Amino acid sequence: MTEGGVHVQLAAGPRMEPRFYEKTADGWRTHPVSDARLRHSTSIRIGPDGHTIAFVYSRADSLPQYLVGTYRRGRLTNVRPFVRLNTYLQDYPIPRAEVIYWEGAEGDTVNGILYYPFNYRPGRRHPLMVVIHGGPSGVDLDAWRADWTVYPPLWAQRGAFVLRPNYHGSGHHGLEFVESIKGRYYELELPDIIKGIEHLVAQGLVDPDSLGVMGWSNGAILTIALTVEYPERFKVAMPGAGDVNWISDYGNCAFGVRFDDSYFGGPPWERLDHYIAKSPLFRLHRVVTPTLIHFGDQDTAVPTEQGWQHYRALQQLGKAPVRFILYPGEPHGFRRPSHQKRKMEEDLAWADTYLFGHTSMAERLRRRVLPESAPLALKLRARRIARTADGRYGVEQNGVLLPEMVRLDDTLWVGRFEVTRAQFRAFKPDYPVPPGTENYPASGITADEARAYVAWLRRQTGQPYRLPTVAELEKLQRKAGVSENTLAYWLGYTPNPDERRQLEDVLADFRPDELLLPVGSRPPGNAKDPDAPLLYDLDGNVAEWAVGKDGRLQPSGASAVTVRDPRTKEVPAPPPAFIGLRVVLPRH
Repeated sequence: MTEGGVHVQLAAGPRMEPRFYEKTADGWRTHPVSDARLRHSTSIRIGPDGHTIAFVYSRADSLPQYLVGTYRRGRLTNVRPFVRLNTYLQDYPIPRAEVIYWEGAEGDTVNGILYYPFNYRPGRRHPLMVVIHGGPSGVDLDAWRADWTVYPPLWAQRGAFVLRPNYHGSGHHGLEFVESIKGRYYELELPDIIKGIEHLVAQGLVDPDSLGVMGWSNGAILTIALTVEYPERFKVAMPGAGDVNWISDYGNCAFGVRFDDSYFGGPPWERLDHYIAKSPLFRLHRVVTPTLIHFGDQDTAVPTEQGWQHYRALQQLGKAPVRFILYPGEPHGFRRPSHQKRKMEEDLAWADTYLFGHTSMAERLRRRVLPESAPLALKLRARRIARTADGRYGVEQNGVLLPEMVRLDDTLWVGRFEVTRAQFRAFKPDYPVPPGTENYPASGITADEARAYVAWLRRQTGQPYRLPTVAELEKLQRKAGVSENTLAYWLGYTPNPDERRQLEDVLADFRPDELLLPVGSRPPGNAKDPDAPLLYDLDGNVAEWAVGKDGRLQPSGASAVTVRDPRTKEVPAPPPAFIGLRVVLPRH
């Protein structure tokens, strides 16, 4: 209710049609609302004063904006933000999107949301991922959506278009459209989707030999049907919670009677031939598309046994690569973020193998049996770490031991380890290095010694070595994991500041060599990222000298006798005996 009448958001395909209904002495008078923002809003509230309006405005390629303004008789004024959420997403690329239209089944006009790849160039054909909504009476709106079943930016990042079609049976398009598939399940939806793909191929946008298809629930049902009806068309399919056998669905689905009677015209004992004809299970011998199947083991909307039937048939037929992932404790819609994340990661990996050709199945199998985060995989990667014949870390140049540098990004290389004692002694021959501690981090280093070491490196190599800035070192420290050599490691728990002060007398009795570890002793914080360089002791062992904003050096990071406060993220000042250094090398 609003001042003088009622504001209504009418369903209008992929958008809304806002209207103001004015109450008059003769009844209701309709006024169109021309403000485009309300055509892209599905969440509106009008305050008790009748003219203050709060609404969410978004489009498929723009983040939601939470706005408040004044509404009077269909006109918006004084519109402004009232809260800003998830602003960090503005730093990430968002694919361009638009609503497209084409002629679908029975000559009807259907529509969908098309997202462009990040590397789109006119005249070049790109892969296409078709992402099909569920329901079947769901709908894809020209509004922001990014979740564990729909994530266009990740496909755009891989150079693919994304099409989200509003097929016959979709909601938001009128009662006739949504009920058009009753008694004709599959018969209109599949042509709608195929004609949408052909429309993009005819426009020269999409490579017809690089098609993928995926969806959840009814989106998975249509995904499966497409691999049956068009077995040579799709290079990859990723259905989640999709039916293959409508006969068993009738008894096992929580609402099977209502759904199946409505869409298939009665129970299976009255229409058995119809149920068999509609069930993909009995035609899965046609499927050659590599298929990844997702299911929760507590699903009662699309019973889990549907996934087992789908998998068992493809696995026994042996014509298509197939994998079945079962998520424990999950109903029809996944609830655990870890499972949602894994579902996305598995989809991307499957498409990388069979659509984009980035990995082979042999590589994927190896990663399954030997995950990148496994200690054994880490050992294999660590074999590439530079060391001398006698086991000292670093590289030799003209007989001088120097730090090994690894590329962090396009502009900066960074020392894999803190400068070791053996490396520091190459600069300062009288620096004491007890036998067996050559690979310990250089410790007890003053600010002047750190500067002098960097200057010596420049002279030795002709390269612009320097100490990191505080900001650079903090960026590196954020990559550190919980297994760094800090006081928390030696205590078995993270002490609070009071506990740390109570331990000062105890810690004062320890020599540095009793608590320091050889560089690289603790697992690197970025070990789970197979593409990241292995960087060690980023926030432990010794604190490291860094250049502050004022140009002065200050120790940064935790050490073997200090630890970062988990709440404030601050670190107590380290004792001088536990300060060392790491070097960086800018690249232009």
